[in-house]
Amino acid sequence: MIKLSGSRFTDIMPENLASQVETQAFAYAVGRQIEKLCAYSDAARTYAAIATMPEWLLDYMAVELRTPSYDENYSLKTKRALIQGSLLFYTQMGTPAAVNRIIETIFETGYIEEWYEYDGDPHHFRAYVGDGGEVGPGELEEFRRVLSSVKRLSSWLDDIITITAMDPDMVTFTGTMGKGYTSTPLPEAAVDYHLEDMIRAGGTFGTITQTAIPAAI
Repeated sequence: MIKLSGSRFTDIMPENLASQVETQAFAYAVGRQIEKLCAYSDAARTYAAIATMPEWLLDYMAVELRTPSYDENYSLKTKRALIQGSLLFYTQMGTPAAVNRIIETIFETGYIEEWYEYDGDPHHFRAYVGDGGEVGPGELEEFRRVLSSVKRLSSWLDDIITITAMDPDMVTFTGTMGKGYTSTPLPEAAVDYHLEDMIRAGGTFGTITQTAIPAAI
Protein backbone atom coordinates (compact mmCIF):
# COMPACT_ATOMS: atom_id res chain seq x y z
CA MET A 1 0.00 0.00 0.00
CA ILE A 2 1.37 3.40 -1.02
CA LYS A 3 0.98 6.28 1.42
CA LEU A 4 -0.50 9.38 -0.21
CA SER A 5 1.80 11.80 1.59
CA GLY A 6 5.38 11.53 0.35
CA SER A 7 4.55 9.36 -2.66
CA ARG A 8 4.96 10.09 -6.38
CA PHE A 9 2.72 8.84 -9.15
CA THR A 10 5.83 7.67 -10.96
CA ASP A 11 5.92 4.81 -8.42
CA ILE A 12 3.04 3.13 -10.26
CA MET A 13 4.09 4.00 -13.81
CA PRO A 14 5.97 1.75 -16.22
CA GLU A 15 9.72 2.06 -16.17
CA ASN A 16 9.96 3.60 -19.65
CA LEU A 17 7.63 6.46 -18.61
CA ALA A 18 8.85 6.91 -15.02
CA SER A 19 12.43 7.30 -16.19
CA GLN A 20 11.68 10.37 -18.33
CA VAL A 21 12.93 13.65 -16.89
CA GLU A 22 9.76 15.57 -17.79
CA THR A 23 7.58 12.96 -16.07
CA GLN A 24 9.71 12.99 -12.92
CA ALA A 25 9.60 16.79 -12.72
CA PHE A 26 5.83 16.82 -13.13
CA ALA A 27 5.45 14.07 -10.50
CA TYR A 28 7.59 16.06 -8.06
CA ALA A 29 5.49 19.22 -8.50
CA VAL A 30 2.23 17.33 -8.03
CA GLY A 31 3.64 15.49 -5.03
CA ARG A 32 4.58 18.73 -3.27
CA GLN A 33 1.04 20.05 -3.68
CA ILE A 34 -0.42 16.82 -2.32
CA GLU A 35 1.84 17.07 0.75
CA LYS A 36 0.59 20.61 1.41
CA LEU A 37 -3.00 19.45 1.02
CA CYS A 38 -2.42 16.65 3.54
CA ALA A 39 -0.83 19.10 6.00
CA TYR A 40 -3.83 21.44 5.73
CA SER A 41 -6.15 18.49 6.23
CA ASP A 42 -4.30 17.40 9.37
CA ALA A 43 -4.40 20.93 10.77
CA ALA A 44 -8.16 21.10 10.25
CA ARG A 45 -8.73 18.16 12.58
CA THR A 46 -9.53 18.91 16.21
CA TYR A 47 -11.01 16.11 18.31
CA ALA A 48 -9.27 13.42 16.27
CA ALA A 49 -5.86 15.10 16.56
CA ILE A 50 -5.55 15.74 20.30
CA ALA A 51 -2.64 13.29 20.53
CA THR A 52 -0.61 15.35 18.02
CA MET A 53 -2.01 18.82 18.64
CA PRO A 54 0.51 21.54 19.66
CA GLU A 55 0.38 22.74 23.24
CA TRP A 56 -0.87 26.26 22.48
CA LEU A 57 -3.85 24.77 20.64
CA LEU A 58 -4.61 22.43 23.54
CA ASP A 59 -5.26 25.45 25.75
CA TYR A 60 -7.90 26.69 23.29
CA MET A 61 -9.46 23.24 23.15
CA ALA A 62 -9.69 23.15 26.95
CA VAL A 63 -11.58 26.45 26.92
CA GLU A 64 -13.94 25.24 24.20
CA LEU A 65 -14.66 21.94 25.95
CA ARG A 66 -14.67 23.48 29.45
CA THR A 67 -12.26 20.79 30.56
CA PRO A 68 -12.58 20.32 34.34
CA SER A 69 -9.61 21.12 36.61
CA TYR A 70 -7.52 22.22 33.63
CA ASP A 71 -4.43 24.33 34.29
CA GLU A 72 -2.11 25.72 31.64
CA ASN A 73 0.85 24.95 33.93
CA TYR A 74 0.24 21.20 33.75
CA SER A 75 2.53 18.99 31.71
CA LEU A 76 1.73 18.29 28.07
CA LYS A 77 0.84 14.69 28.90
CA THR A 78 -1.65 15.75 31.59
CA LYS A 79 -3.24 18.35 29.32
CA ARG A 80 -3.86 15.81 26.57
CA ALA A 81 -5.33 13.29 29.03
CA LEU A 82 -7.70 15.86 30.57
CA ILE A 83 -8.96 17.09 27.20
CA GLN A 84 -9.43 13.57 25.86
CA GLY A 85 -11.50 12.66 28.92
CA SER A 86 -13.63 15.82 29.00
CA LEU A 87 -16.73 14.37 27.33
CA LEU A 88 -16.50 11.16 29.35
CA PHE A 89 -16.21 13.18 32.54
CA TYR A 90 -19.43 15.07 31.83
CA THR A 91 -21.29 11.79 31.31
CA GLN A 92 -20.17 10.71 34.82
CA MET A 93 -20.27 14.12 36.48
CA GLY A 94 -21.15 14.08 40.18
CA THR A 95 -20.12 10.46 40.72
CA PRO A 96 -17.11 9.09 42.63
CA ALA A 97 -15.88 7.52 39.38
CA ALA A 98 -15.56 10.96 37.77
CA VAL A 99 -13.64 12.34 40.75
CA ASN A 100 -11.31 9.34 40.81
CA ARG A 101 -10.69 9.71 37.08
CA ILE A 102 -9.64 13.35 37.46
CA ILE A 103 -7.41 12.54 40.45
CA GLU A 104 -5.66 9.72 38.59
CA THR A 105 -5.19 11.88 35.50
CA ILE A 106 -3.57 14.80 37.32
CA PHE A 107 -1.81 13.12 40.25
CA GLU A 108 -1.44 9.60 38.77
CA THR A 109 -2.31 8.07 42.16
CA GLY A 110 -5.12 8.72 44.60
CA TYR A 111 -8.78 7.97 45.23
CA ILE A 112 -11.71 8.96 47.43
CA GLU A 113 -13.45 6.99 50.15
CA GLU A 114 -17.19 7.40 50.75
CA TRP A 115 -18.58 8.10 54.23
CA TYR A 116 -20.13 4.65 54.65
CA GLU A 117 -16.73 3.02 54.08
CA TYR A 118 -15.19 4.58 57.19
CA ASP A 119 -18.29 5.21 59.39
CA GLY A 120 -18.39 8.92 58.63
CA ASP A 121 -21.31 11.32 58.41
CA PRO A 122 -23.65 11.09 55.40
CA HIS A 123 -22.57 13.05 52.30
CA HIS A 124 -19.00 13.26 53.59
CA PHE A 125 -15.88 11.70 52.10
CA ARG A 126 -12.14 11.66 52.49
CA ALA A 127 -9.40 11.49 49.90
CA TYR A 128 -6.13 9.61 49.60
CA VAL A 129 -3.18 10.89 47.63
CA GLY A 130 0.54 10.25 47.32
CA ASP A 131 0.75 6.46 46.96
CA GLY A 132 4.25 6.02 45.58
CA GLY A 133 5.28 9.67 45.44
CA GLU A 134 6.26 12.58 47.63
CA VAL A 135 3.48 15.05 48.45
CA GLY A 136 4.32 18.55 49.63
CA PRO A 137 2.19 21.51 50.76
CA GLY A 138 1.87 22.78 47.18
CA GLU A 139 0.60 19.44 45.90
CA LEU A 140 -1.92 19.21 48.75
CA GLU A 141 -3.30 22.66 47.98
CA GLU A 142 -3.62 21.77 44.31
CA PHE A 143 -5.29 18.50 45.27
CA ARG A 144 -7.83 20.40 47.37
CA ARG A 145 -8.54 22.79 44.48
CA VAL A 146 -9.11 19.92 42.07
CA LEU A 147 -11.48 18.17 44.48
CA SER A 148 -13.49 21.35 44.98
CA SER A 149 -13.94 21.76 41.22
CA VAL A 150 -15.18 18.24 40.48
CA LYS A 151 -17.03 17.04 43.60
CA ARG A 152 -20.75 17.41 44.21
CA LEU A 153 -21.76 20.59 46.01
CA SER A 154 -23.62 18.47 48.55
CA SER A 155 -20.48 16.49 49.43
CA TRP A 156 -18.08 17.58 52.15
CA LEU A 157 -14.42 16.73 52.41
CA ASP A 158 -13.36 15.47 55.84
CA ASP A 159 -9.68 14.65 55.42
CA ILE A 160 -6.88 14.40 52.90
CA ILE A 161 -4.72 11.41 53.77
CA THR A 162 -1.25 11.17 52.29
CA ILE A 163 0.25 7.75 51.69
CA THR A 164 3.97 7.10 51.70
CA ALA A 165 5.12 3.73 50.39
CA MET A 166 8.42 2.41 51.71
CA ASP A 167 10.17 -0.53 50.12
CA PRO A 168 11.22 -3.23 52.60
CA ASP A 169 14.96 -3.45 52.94
CA MET A 170 17.49 -5.05 55.25
CA VAL A 171 19.01 -2.70 57.80
CA THR A 172 22.55 -3.52 58.94
CA PHE A 173 24.11 -1.99 62.03
CA THR A 174 27.91 -1.97 62.26
CA GLY A 175 30.39 -0.66 64.79
CA THR A 176 34.03 -0.77 65.87
CA MET A 177 35.51 -2.44 68.94
CA GLY A 178 38.20 -0.71 70.99
CA LYS A 179 40.65 -2.08 73.54
CA GLY A 180 39.07 -3.71 76.53
CA TYR A 181 39.89 -5.65 79.66
CA THR A 182 38.44 -8.98 80.63
CA SER A 183 38.11 -9.90 84.29
CA THR A 184 37.48 -13.51 85.20
CA PRO A 185 36.56 -14.07 88.86
CA LEU A 186 38.06 -17.22 90.38
CA PRO A 187 36.15 -19.31 92.89
CA GLU A 188 37.06 -18.61 96.49
CA ALA A 189 39.25 -21.39 97.98
CA ALA A 190 38.99 -22.41 101.63
CA VAL A 191 42.14 -21.58 103.64
CA ASP A 192 43.11 -23.70 106.72
CA TYR A 193 46.01 -22.33 108.72
CA HIS A 194 46.15 -25.36 111.12
CA LEU A 195 46.38 -23.18 114.23
CA GLU A 196 45.74 -26.11 116.59
CA ASP A 197 48.63 -28.28 115.33
CA MET A 198 52.00 -28.64 117.13
CA ILE A 199 54.65 -26.25 115.95
CA ARG A 200 58.19 -27.55 115.68
CA ALA A 201 61.12 -25.20 115.35
CA GLY A 202 64.55 -26.37 114.28
CA GLY A 203 67.83 -25.06 113.01
CA THR A 204 71.66 -25.47 113.05
CA PHE A 205 74.09 -24.40 115.72
CA GLY A 206 77.63 -23.22 115.01
CA THR A 207 80.77 -22.95 117.35
CA ILE A 208 82.50 -19.67 117.98
CA THR A 209 86.19 -19.91 119.12
CA GLN A 210 87.78 -16.90 120.75
CA THR A 211 91.66 -16.73 120.90
CA ALA A 212 93.34 -14.18 123.11
CA ILE A 213 96.61 -12.75 121.74
CA PRO A 214 99.20 -11.71 124.42
CA ALA A 215 100.26 -8.14 124.46
CA ALA A 216 103.65 -7.38 122.97
CA ILE A 217 106.59 -6.48 125.36
